[in-house]
Amino acid sequence: MKKLAFVAFLLVCLAAGLAFYTQREWRVVGSVAEGGGLVQIPPGLGARAVIGLLEQKKVIKNGYAALAYAFYTGSRNKLQAGEYLFDRPMTIPEVIAKLTSGAVYLRKFTVPEGLTIAGVAQKWREQDFGTEEEFLTAAEGAVDLVRNFDDKAKSVEGYLFPETYSFPRRTSPRRAIEAMVARFHETVERLRQTVPAENWPLNLRETIILASLVETEAAQADERPVIASVYLNRLNRRILLQCDPTVIYALAREDRYRGNLTRADLRFDSPYNTYVYPGLPPGAIANPGYAALLATIQPATTNYLFFVRTIESRHTFSETLAAHNRAVAAYRKMRRAS
Repeated sequence: MKKLAFVAFLLVCLAAGLAFYTQREWRVVGSVAEGGGLVQIPPGLGARAVIGLLEQKKVIKNGYAALAYAFYTGSRNKLQAGEYLFDRPMTIPEVIAKLTSGAVYLRKFTVPEGLTIAGVAQKWREQDFGTEEEFLTAAEGAVDLVRNFDDKAKSVEGYLFPETYSFPRRTSPRRAIEAMVARFHETVERLRQTVPAENWPLNLRETIILASLVETEAAQADERPVIASVYLNRLNRRILLQCDPTVIYALAREDRYRGNLTRADLRFDSPYNTYVYPGLPPGAIANPGYAALLATIQPATTNYLFFVRTIESRHTFSETLAAHNRAVAAYRKMRRAS
């Protein structure tokens, strides 16, 4: 009996010592993850494999203690896949809590104003989220996202709001497009609070299309409302818009744009070519930002019908064709003299 009692006492002491040691190990901090602090946890890994990976990356020092903690807390089946940032030393409970909460690292995805869908797809690749082809395919299948406010939409062109977003690395293109369209919705509500929709010169669909023209033409912020006024004046007088970016967009859709517009290009037969077809093109030619949208619903009051780009990406605006021709001639003379 005494031997049994002694053995039992030893086991209790051993268990207590092991528990003390394990709990002490839980409070030991690891290191910043090797390779910049980021660790990718692939889908489908079990707790042992996840903890083994973290131990390999030096995030934790004692894999056995970490596994014991995961079992003790019931979190071993709650560790989530994803990319995690371990840029400071953490204890085992802190590491496990991060994995169970799914607090993955969010990468910035920046979309400048005025890009086409193809341009956004290129940014998707450049910023290491995926391939251009995957993004373009997702965009083609995402028209349903905009049909509730544009029943004529054949594309999400114009509705991918330019902004800086935060996405996990493995975000699908569809998820990103949903976020961009949702931000567009928020922007429209902001615009309606600024200028009631009944006071807009055009309806929402037409506003997006015209704003895309303004975005691609205006290089200076103060000129956006003036450029918008020129196009609205021409629409009201049923004059061809003659917007060069619409021709470029039409040519690019057919992979025919070579960097410069020729006289033959201006006659290119496409409903997007506003040198050939009157009124607005059938859809947006880029994704406009807030400033271009605001300029379109709140244009300057002018009688201008023409403009030509001159120096420092600015424009000279004219009310008559004669004045416009003089402005063009003056610019050409200045270029020859320089």
